[in-house]
Amino acid sequence: EIPSLKVRMNRQIGWFIEVTKTHEDKVPEEWKRKQQMTNGSRYTTDELIQRDDLLLTADTKVKELEYRIFRQLRDKCRGNAQKLADIAGKIASIDVLQCFAIVAKRRSWVRPEIIDSPVMKIEGARHPVLEQQGGFVPNDINLDNKKNFLLITGPNMGGKSTYLRTTALISILAQSGSFVPASKAKVGLVDRVFTRVGASDDLRRGRSTFMMEMIEVAHILKRATSNSLVLLDEVGRGTSTFDGLSIAWSMTEDICNRIQARSLFATHYHQLIGLEEEIKTIKNVHVQVAQRNGELKFLHTVGDGPCDDSYGVQVAALAGLPRNVVERASDLLLFLERQAKGARAGETGAPIARDLGQSSLMGYLAAAAAGESKDDKYEKVIEELDHICSQIDNMSPKDAHDSLYRLKSLREEM
Repeated sequence: EIPSLKVRMNRQIGWFIEVTKTHEDKVPEEWKRKQQMTNGSRYTTDELIQRDDLLLTADTKVKELEYRIFRQLRDKCRGNAQKLADIAGKIASIDVLQCFAIVAKRRSWVRPEIIDSPVMKIEGARHPVLEQQGGFVPNDINLDNKKNFLLITGPNMGGKSTYLRTTALISILAQSGSFVPASKAKVGLVDRVFTRVGASDDLRRGRSTFMMEMIEVAHILKRATSNSLVLLDEVGRGTSTFDGLSIAWSMTEDICNRIQARSLFATHYHQLIGLEEEIKTIKNVHVQVAQRNGELKFLHTVGDGPCDDSYGVQVAALAGLPRNVVERASDLLLFLERQAKGARAGETGAPIARDLGQSSLMGYLAAAAAGESKDDKYEKVIEELDHICSQIDNMSPKDAHDSLYRLKSLREEM
């Protein structure tokens, strides 16, 4: 007897008997060594060779038989290809409809009213995926002939992109025959859904994020019709402020005046909100937030009217930017806002604005480009206030009176 004897097989030498070097002296003489190893040897016998050949032959026969059966099945299917395709299509349709029914029942979806007019009125719309996480805040979506372009403003993380995606998904679900995640829905048919959402580049073709964005916008403007649904998210953010604002403004005009498609445009260009006064089909809406003890709370609800602030600095603080960076950003924001207010108060660009009938935007762009501001006057006011604060305990009534008159004079100059 040989302890630890093993019968094994590999592709190079077939079946063999493996014996460790310690027990090689016990190997029978009729065994034939096939391979010498460091820690032992591999042997074979006449009987094992026969078995090896038999197994090899059997394996070959199995493969031949399998291939023959496969060819027979393939030929049989080929003769019934159309029938099989029809059956597969019917099974697929049943599968999809069953899924629609199960999801609609489990999640309390409603049957939409499908109409052949450019309308979308959805009450309590929910995102079909995100609602599963719980706590999703439903919103209304209203687009019709009078107001078919929603200009959406508000802070990052407020829910603008989710609102866009919810609109697209409900439109697609309704038109595919599914119930939709809402409390009530009236959905007009669309010929296409166009989206410009997210940011990505194409390094292989040497295309930047902005170039990819412009290619997609060009595709939309060339192919969208009055029966399309167009969703745009932050168009123009990949270039300079005035370039991006000008592109977003011009694109909005083209969609509203020429294409007249149902559209949603989420943007941080607050200068665009004035277009509601110039283009009657535009409606301003915003994602709502609340400030409590200096902290932002995102409500994720969409309300009428524009947002009064982007809250970018506060969102940056929530993201974990260093405190000194956030404080510096707040100071710079205050300076830039004062500068913009001073520019808008100037007269530069007013004749152009009157000619185009777009005073709010043209006045802003022309004046801002001219660089008009009142920062020097603001600085004088601050200097005067600093002087008053430093001398307030030592001021005589006349000194206080003179300081107030200096402040009044500065106020009149502004």
